[in-house]
Amino acid sequence: MSEHISSEDLGLDATTDAGLFGWFLASLLFGRPIQQEVAAQTWRLLIEDGFTTPEAIVSAGVGKLDRELWEGKYRRLVGVMAAELPDVMATVVGSYGSVGNLVRTSANAAELDRRLQSFKGVGPKTAEIFLRDVPNSVIGSSTD
Repeated sequence: MSEHISSEDLGLDATTDAGLFGWFLASLLFGRPIQQEVAAQTWRLLIEDGFTTPEAIVSAGVGKLDRELWEGKYRRLVGVMAAELPDVMATVVGSYGSVGNLVRTSANAAELDRRLQSFKGVGPKTAEIFLRDVPNSVIGSSTD
């Protein structure tokens, strides 16, 4: 495995809507000061337990996410992430409809970076992690 866990390491195709969502969720977890393997383990648990769309995260509620994150061993940041994940995903859905639309309607990587960092709890590191695996050919590829 490379120095950083990638979308490919997680079995994601970052050119598809499902892959972009999965990588966005993983990036949110990786972007915090926590061991990569713990973040990856937590991501796998969330996906296995049906958190495969922004709407699933929003509708889960903080208590359910708190338990999921704790079980994934994402311990010291459980409270912060259980509150932020639904907020970020609600913003994605409300503003863009999906992570795929967020990416495809961004004119370029700089605009996508700016959009990402406008979400609560998303800073330069999280945006960098997400952008690292999103192909440039997907950014701005909206047919609208």
